[in-house]
Amino acid sequence: MRLKRLKLRDFRNYERLEVEFPTGIIVLAGANGAGKSNLLEAIHYLSYLKSFRTSRDREVVRYSCPLALVEARLADDDQRPFDARLVLKSGKRHVRLNGNDITRFQDFIGRLHSQFFFPGDLSLLTGDPALRREVLDLELLRLKPVLLPVFQKFRNALKQRNSVLKLLYPKPGLRRDRPADLLKALEAYTEQLIGAGVAIIRERRGITKVLNEQFIPLYAKLAPPEGENVGLRYLSAVPLEPDDELTANYRRLLTEAQETEASLRFTTVGPHRDDLGFILNEERDLKRYGSQGQQRSAALTFRLALAALSRQRLSDDPLLLLDDALSEMDDQRKQRLLEICRHHRQVFITSASQREVDLIAPQATAVYHVTDGRLEAAGG
Repeated sequence: MRLKRLKLRDFRNYERLEVEFPTGIIVLAGANGAGKSNLLEAIHYLSYLKSFRTSRDREVVRYSCPLALVEARLADDDQRPFDARLVLKSGKRHVRLNGNDITRFQDFIGRLHSQFFFPGDLSLLTGDPALRREVLDLELLRLKPVLLPVFQKFRNALKQRNSVLKLLYPKPGLRRDRPADLLKALEAYTEQLIGAGVAIIRERRGITKVLNEQFIPLYAKLAPPEGENVGLRYLSAVPLEPDDELTANYRRLLTEAQETEASLRFTTVGPHRDDLGFILNEERDLKRYGSQGQQRSAALTFRLALAALSRQRLSDDPLLLLDDALSEMDDQRKQRLLEICRHHRQVFITSASQREVDLIAPQATAVYHVTDGRLEAAGG
């Protein structure tokens, strides 16, 4: 995947921008607040139809302006060009691909293959499990858009089942009189939940396994020669093996949870409660026992592993966007990361450090200085 041209209008601090990018390593240099991350955020919108910083689209529209525009000319690894256009206006997103309006998420997700690392990615390890589940699910949908109805079916069954539990138990532990209809509804939604939930667990377990095959050697490349071993593991209350007993195991746990659900009045078991574990030396939770440096390296490696998986499964090298990824690394680890980056078709790296820019520049195909929402090519 290559981003050939990017056009912004009234996006964050960019009033007008139109720039063509080469392949290779591209450095965006400039002081904090100059607009380096804003540019990567615009590309993120074209990949995921959302920001990595805010859930409110209005925040990215330049102050007092009616709308923000992001346009790009891209090409996949077979050199097939395509155009993407996004308009953010009045809380709505208007998307076009090659001049055609796109109204369904599954028709858009995965077209612009990209992976991002930004400072907030440390929350991948330290934050709520919901964030790790979201990342896994989003990558599954990028690789298999046909899974979207499965996720929708699970979310609907979970919502309806929780509603029935609240009706069945008006107060914690107190069951409503003559609950036959509610019990019948609960049984129906439970079966829907199990059917979709088992499918999601299998898909997540599978993607975690193949991601781990990418993650382990990449982490070893980033870590010091005598470094630690870190891997990925899918964590679920539902026993994952043997596979042919997964449905029975899930149903059994829901049955065993009936008393707890009567008290809490919501569904306590299933993929909506599962997690992705980062495991240190095959047994310890990196979130609890790893240093901040180890956690940062693991978060970065996770993004690199996702990029490697996309390249393997989709035969298209995704854009790699690294926002302030090198700032807390020693020079040796920076060089090891740059060596990994050299094997990607197009990589964007932001830095506010001139020393860091000088370190990257010999391996870069372009260096841009960013100042108040403007880009200027170094030496040009």
